[in-house]
Amino acid sequence: MAELGALSEAPGEPERAEALRDALVARAAEDPEFAAAMDAWLRGAPALSEGSVTNTISGGTQHGAVVQGRDFSHLTFGGPPAPPTLGS
Repeated sequence: MAELGALSEAPGEPERAEALRDALVARAAEDPEFAAAMDAWLRGAPALSEGSVTNTISGGTQHGAVVQGRDFSHLTFGGPPAPPTLGS
């Protein structure tokens, strides 16, 4: 499937993921065995959650900062502070 190869070459491009999705949907519509296999695979795949987060720290006393949460981006540890943004 060309769409899968294209996505693997540039996994960060949403258009390629959407093309793969469309190809899989079209194939499932045409091929009942493929649709059943896709359904079985999806049921076995871990669920993607938009909801809650559970953070656990164990193993004794923690020395230093601990960051807990979900969906972090643009974090830097041990580096210089970011320059102020315009208007700050």
